[in-house]
Amino acid sequence: MLRRFFTRSSQKIRQSEFFTHPIPSKELLDTPRRQQMVKMLWDTTSLTHSVFDEFLLGPIRRYAELVQLLPASESHHHAYLGGMLDHALETACYGLRLRQQHLLPPNAKPEDQSSAGELWSAAVIYGALMHDAAKMLVDVEIHLEGGREWRLWHGPIPAPYRVRYRSGREYHLHSVINPLLCERVLGVSVLDWMMTQPKLFSLFMYTISGHSERGGIIAELVHQADRASVAKALGGDPVRALSAPVESIQRKLSEGLRYMVKEHFKLNQKGGVAWLTDESLWLVSPRAVNELKTHLYAQGIKSIPADLNRLYGELMAHGLIEEISEGKSVWKCEISEGDWKQSFNMIKVLPTLVWGMEDRPASFSGKLVIQEERAPDKDESVADMLALEKEALQSDGQAGQRNANLSSEKPAQPQTKAAGPTRGETIDEDIIALFPEVEAKQPSESQFKRFVTPGLQNTHTPTLVVSDKRKARGKSRARMK
Repeated sequence: MLRRFFTRSSQKIRQSEFFTHPIPSKELLDTPRRQQMVKMLWDTTSLTHSVFDEFLLGPIRRYAELVQLLPASESHHHAYLGGMLDHALETACYGLRLRQQHLLPPNAKPEDQSSAGELWSAAVIYGALMHDAAKMLVDVEIHLEGGREWRLWHGPIPAPYRVRYRSGREYHLHSVINPLLCERVLGVSVLDWMMTQPKLFSLFMYTISGHSERGGIIAELVHQADRASVAKALGGDPVRALSAPVESIQRKLSEGLRYMVKEHFKLNQKGGVAWLTDESLWLVSPRAVNELKTHLYAQGIKSIPADLNRLYGELMAHGLIEEISEGKSVWKCEISEGDWKQSFNMIKVLPTLVWGMEDRPASFSGKLVIQEERAPDKDESVADMLALEKEALQSDGQAGQRNANLSSEKPAQPQTKAAGPTRGETIDEDIIALFPEVEAKQPSESQFKRFVTPGLQNTHTPTLVVSDKRKARGKSRARMK
């Protein structure tokens, strides 16, 4: 069940004995904040009114009708009624702003960039809509008033409904299933349009299906925009997320982790960092992550977060370490071999990230037992985790110099230089204005149980009138830099 509930506007309750009535897409989008975000997408493109309605507003309306008032997560970001729709629109706005810093298609002739540029812009918006879409299928159960379970590949929810989160769900499965909903959300006309650019179509499909390493610039823009929306929802700084360099952080993290395991970490040894079982590679936390960060900084890679909690988030976001539940990735494990036994906090990695079938080393001959299925909170203090690690080393007779290093160790900080405001620090000003701080309110017990529909204000949708002046301004922005 939802652990948090945020109200975004004064709203009328629509419920019928614990069930929520489906709401038409136009009404779902008919709130001032969502109107502003749709209008921003209109202002930032140079599409005609009819093309915008069919190829952008149409998919947005179909997406809204499908997700209804579902939250984006159970207890992490946008964990309130309607959070899924808000997150998608925010990601689209951030992504389109980031896209303006690039000439797309990459390395194409100017005339090709001019003719195909709007399609690449639209693909970023489509990626924002689709990157989490299948959470509606694999993360939650939707039950209709008559008792039937409804799955969204059948179409929009047809009757009063209620939802509950699945227990034991896999937190990366939705990425693999996202393409199943493409036709229903985007429509055949959009898919035909993207297929006119086969390279773009492949980048888009890789992006939404969890293969971001193959998604190129589309994956980078969608991922960075997603991080900005999440940062804003969790009280962070979306400007910083947007101004981070657009580069393959996933590749740098995966290559660094592979190097550390193969060349630096002791494997399957007392006092070591890595333990390989038949199913998984287990790394002592936070020691392994701290040493990975230090290695990457030493290689001159400054885009890696200095804060360990953020670094854990990056590793989870890219699927490099396995989540236990949303935002949590640390297991409490007991390792034993013969008379030796020790407990550690550990993170879990797929062995295929490090080794192929031929060069994989032998598995640990002892036992590794998970003591707690529940992980420590991800914001558990690094000092507490380091203290636990030192205690383990002391019991193993390895404290000496290593403990001295741990007690004095400070997270490496990237080198920075004084500089004036950069383009990345200023592009977000008009987007930030769309996201005022909202006071969190706890629901009443009846609202909490009934998944009550927030009512919607009777305000007008944005008037999408093509203006030659605005269209020229949009074209200028879309071609900039």
